[in-house]
Amino acid sequence: MKKLYLILGLFFATFSFSQDKALTLEYCYEQAILNYPLAKQKALLNSSNELKIKNLQSNYLPQINLNGQFTYQSEVTTVRINMPEITLPIGDPPATINLPDPEVPEIPKDMYKLSFDVNQMIYDGGVTNRQKEIQSLNFEIDQQQLDIELYKLKENINQVYFSIILLEEKKKLMNLFKDEIVAKLIKVESGVKNGVLLSSNADILKAEQLKTDQELSGIAIGIASGFIILEELTNIDIQDNTQLFLPEPAVNTNIYENKRLEYNLFDMQKSKIASMKDLINSKNTPKLFGFGQLGYGRPGLDMFSDEFKPYYLVGVGLNWSILNWKENVNEKTILDLQTSIIETQKETFNKNIRIASQQQIAEIQKYEVMIEKDNEIIELRSKITKTASSQLSNGIITSTEYLTQLNEEKQARLNKQTHKIQLINAKLNYLSAIGKL
Repeated sequence: MKKLYLILGLFFATFSFSQDKALTLEYCYEQAILNYPLAKQKALLNSSNELKIKNLQSNYLPQINLNGQFTYQSEVTTVRINMPEITLPIGDPPATINLPDPEVPEIPKDMYKLSFDVNQMIYDGGVTNRQKEIQSLNFEIDQQQLDIELYKLKENINQVYFSIILLEEKKKLMNLFKDEIVAKLIKVESGVKNGVLLSSNADILKAEQLKTDQELSGIAIGIASGFIILEELTNIDIQDNTQLFLPEPAVNTNIYENKRLEYNLFDMQKSKIASMKDLINSKNTPKLFGFGQLGYGRPGLDMFSDEFKPYYLVGVGLNWSILNWKENVNEKTILDLQTSIIETQKETFNKNIRIASQQQIAEIQKYEVMIEKDNEIIELRSKITKTASSQLSNGIITSTEYLTQLNEEKQARLNKQTHKIQLINAKLNYLSAIGKL
């Protein structure tokens, strides 16, 4: 059912995008992560982990080997039995009997052996369980590192996404600026015909109009290039009339909470080291195993037999490493040092994140203050431009002076829009810094 909801959600999201030609930042995140080649590693890592766990579980299965051997030795053990003389208490003098020495078969110098050897682990001291724990932690660490790389993809999306929005806003203002110039040019040309204004005033406005067209062409190229990059990152078919929604992230800068994936990665690495120490302890415990051998060869179990015969043997073995010259102690010490290193790395990372978050909070506060001032500046610049427009129409000032004031107003409005977008971007950067993006 959850999969059905997910499919329907993606369908309606895609349908909504295709109908409204509007694109959200969150949808770009989803599509970028979904289609990024690195995301395919999740399934590959999972398959690899399952196979490694199966291999470790095979430690509990019987190990069967087929062994064959042919040997020839220069010398073999020989057995000689010298029988003593036996004196019978019969006759005078007593009779003495010499018994012949018994014949002992000679062991052959060439030997042949073919056998099936079976070894069954009965108790391994928990070694296999510890190895499975370490492998599971390795899998989680690999997955976490992959998620960290995919998380960085969001930062790349932000950079491209907001660069397009900034250019779009500049395009809107430039078009309004151009309309203002065209409207003023019509009035100035009328004044030139009536002999009220000099023709140079009209020429200055025409040159400014061409300059504006030139800037608009550059902006259009920048927007098109940005969409190409965004399309490559997200694998979304972006149309020419696609609009980008400006997000409204909710940010609470009063509460600091580190949710970065790297922060959890440090804890995973420490858990792995703890499991490795447990594995060292398990290696010191006694190991109990059973074994058996079914063979055919010459000689068999009877070393004095010169015939090929089948044979078998079964048994139980014990293996216990009692002394390893402090090797395990040294390995544990090394692991303790590694834990200390990870702890210092974790503290350093958290400190850097705190610094980065404070920098972004300062950026947020800066843009909030700037936007307040922008409103006041725009109000004043608008009044100045209206006055300059009236003065140009009456021939009091030149077109150059008028354009100077008009450009100042345009820049003030552009600054406000830029600061609004930069404020949102700063909020997203703050969320990215603390791992809540």
